[in-house]
Parts: sequence; structure tokens; C-alpha cells
Amino acid sequence: MQIKNFFIKAAAFGLLNAAILACVLLFFSGRNRDVHLDIDATESNLLMMGENRHYGVAILGTSRGRVLSRDGNHRMLEAILGERVVNLSKGGGGGLMPAELHLSYFYSRGNTVDHIIYLVDPWVFFSSINNENNDFFLRDEPFELSILWKLITDGYPPDRIFSYLQMIAVDDWAAVSRYAGPGLTEGTLRFIDRKKLEEARAYYLERYGKGNFERYSPFVDRIDALAKKHGSRITYVMLPILIPDFPGIARVDQKLKEAAATATHVGYYNLVTAMHDRRLFYDHMHFNKTGIACFAKNVLRPIHHGEAPKLGGKVTCPEIRDAMGRSEAIEALP
Repeated sequence: MQIKNFFIKAAAFGLLNAAILACVLLFFSGRNRDVHLDIDATESNLLMMGENRHYGVAILGTSRGRVLSRDGNHRMLEAILGERVVNLSKGGGGGLMPAELHLSYFYSRGNTVDHIIYLVDPWVFFSSINNENNDFFLRDEPFELSILWKLITDGYPPDRIFSYLQMIAVDDWAAVSRYAGPGLTEGTLRFIDRKKLEEARAYYLERYGKGNFERYSPFVDRIDALAKKHGSRITYVMLPILIPDFPGIARVDQKLKEAAATATHVGYYNLVTAMHDRRLFYDHMHFNKTGIACFAKNVLRPIHHGEAPKLGGKVTCPEIRDAMGRSEAIEALP
């Protein structure tokens, strides 16, 4: 009987402490919802997406998607698309799991969007550093109890959960969430360095894990289901990659083709071999301002209007000028 009473008291004590902890976390949850920052001034999603807003387009992706909104490019993007755009991409390599988390939270705040465009990097299907072990995608986000619960239920490791709890102590969100490298999109890649591309290939291959594709690819289905539930259509766009024959592309391509073939609200385009002109990039991965404008006009705008990207042969990017100052056509597809 004494042993039974001990376990009853221990259970009651545990439940009481859990209830107290839940109340404390609930107290801190959402206390920064009255902080609203412009996307030009923050890398945070929660601080700029708002509540009960409607957007024409939402962008998902890594830093290669986020760059579309840095350095004042967001206003240009909206002007080209003719839509209000919310960019939910996360710098630091935020992959499929972070994308699904941010999209889920976006909808939970009563927001809606007509069209989601997911700018895909193949490595997010193979590396834990882009998913549950990514330590960047919540580093500039305020504490929300619903996000904490999702981290726990989706199997994020304890150190990621603990680092998110530390966001409770942050007060100066304008400073914490400010982009650390302004002005990069103003630059232009001087030449395509094949040695650096091979080093990048080796870097990503070192982080590929056996069986990871089977673990992360189902998040495509979860994202598609979220979009359908909330009345959005979604288009996946495999971004241009300067690294030739990048590992894993075939498996990702097949997965996204199947997703588009089995759901009417899902579309897909593979642009891995498109737009390899160095003048469109500021480094070997990211579009510069010229590339962003060219990509938005020739890819995103047609896709948003239900048309195929305009990448047959040569395309003219008004932002690229020859020695005489005339608009110059670039080779869109090799």
C-alpha cells in the first residue's frame, strides 16, 4: 500500500509541475505578436507575416528563396508578380521540415494564400542539417507554444528545442532578426570557379545520410496536404544549380513529378540546368538583383499565371546590358 501511495503522490507531483510549466510557457507564448517588422528589415517570418492577411503568393525555400526579399528586392518581386507576396523561406539552409513548420504556423494565424511557390534545393531531401538539426531557422523567431509542441511531436532533437526556448528571453527583435549581410545581391559573380563547385559538391555529400530521403520526402506530402486543406495551389521549382550532375537530383525530380501527377493543386518544374549565366549570381548559389529580376519575370510570373517558364533558347533580361548599353539576351538553357 505504501508503494502504491508513493507512486500516486509522485504522479500527482509530476502532473502538478507539468501544469505549472505549461502555464509559464503559455504566459510567454505570443507576447511578441504586437511586434510587426517590415520584410526589408527582418529575417523573421513570425514578425512580418501578420494575422488574418491574404497573400497572392507565398515563397518557400532556403536562403536561395529568401534572397528574393533581401536588399529591397521584395518590392521589386511584388511589382513583377503584381501580387502581395509573403516570403517564408529561411536562410541558413532551412529545409523541408522547417518549411512545413512555418507554413503550418502561417495558416494557424488565420492567413491565406492563393499560390505557394516552393523553390527547391535537392540537398534538403538528404541532410539532417537542413531539417531537424538545423540551428538557424528559429534563431530569429519569437516563442510560440504551438511551435514548441510541433518541434517535440516532429522529433526535433533536445538541443534544437532548448535553443528555441531561449527565444523567450529576447527583447530587441529588430536587432536579433536583422540580416547580417546586406548588399550582397548588388554584386556579380566574376567567373564560375569549377574548383569551388567541386568543393561544394563534396561539402553536401559529406552531409548526405543513408535513408534520409525516405525520412524527409514525406514532408512534401504534408506540405501538399496543408496547401489543399487551406485552398492553396502549390508549385515546386527546382532551382538552377551550377554544380554539374548534382547528387540526388534524379530522386527528387521523380518525387516531385509524382506529386504533381497525383494532385491537381500541385505543379512542378525542373530548372536545374537553366539560367547558368554568371551575371545572374553574386556567388555560386544565390541570384543577384539582376538574376532575381530575370527569374521573377521569366519563371515566377508565368508560373503564377498558369503558364510554363519562358526559358526556351535565349531570353532577354533587360537588367543585363552589353557594352553599348543595349539589353542582351542570355542563354537560358544550355
